Amino acid sequence: MKILFIVFFALLYVVGTGMSFFPVYGHANPVTYDPSPNKVFDSSQSLPDKVTITFSEKPEVKASSIKVLNSNNERIDNNDLKITDSDRALSVSIDKSKITPGIYTVNWAALSKDDGHITKGSYVFSFDNKNTQQAQNSQIMSNANSSTSYSKNFTTADNIVLKFNMIPFSVGQNNFTLGISHVNGTAVENIRNVFLEFNNPEKNLGPIAETMDKVGAGNYSKSGSFISQEGNWQIKITVQRIGEYDINQKLDIQVK
Repeated sequence: MKILFIVFFALLYVVGTGMSFFPVYGHANPVTYDPSPNKVFDSSQSLPDKVTITFSEKPEVKASSIKVLNSNNERIDNNDLKITDSDRALSVSIDKSKITPGIYTVNWAALSKDDGHITKGSYVFSFDNKNTQQAQNSQIMSNANSSTSYSKNFTTADNIVLKFNMIPFSVGQNNFTLGISHVNGTAVENIRNVFLEFNNPEKNLGPIAETMDKVGAGNYSKSGSFISQEGNWQIKITVQRIGEYDINQKLDIQVK
């Protein structure tokens, strides 16, 4: 009985202080990726022969998958998934003849042999020759100068204002910024982490999860080619606060 009271009051403390309480599960979660997320290859670098993901637990190869998709949602891997000598890594080879300048999405799913749970996710890498990269950089600068962007403001129930911006609001490289302030304009300081999560349910892309970088008090930024294809995308913003509940905000965008 005494132990039950201790557990009860400990839970009350967690809820009362707004601290996050997350149980720990032993799923097969990615530990390393090759190529790495958001990697950009250019013409001076060797293109990858395969995609390899190492997990925290042993995956069951017969119930797992890795698919490498181009910007048209077409597979460019050889559908030859195998497990490596480590028993914790899955790999699939890439058909290099199908690689052209563009963004590639890696969709993965893994069934853990240890606990029987399935985890899934996505990440992106890119291939740009120098001429294409220069042209895209010029286009981004042109779009930025012409104020092509997406902006959305939210006010939460506890009077926190989120100001989200995406420039240039197109498929490919974008810069995402988030301002977090009180309604009186002062920056919110008790922030532990800010996460972005990208999903495109129609094309079965995602979740692509990224941590935003702090650039100032209440200001966060992240750049990358997370919007890898045209279509309807869902972006989830999560703000982890110290001593208060997390802020979760979702928005739907259509990118052409």
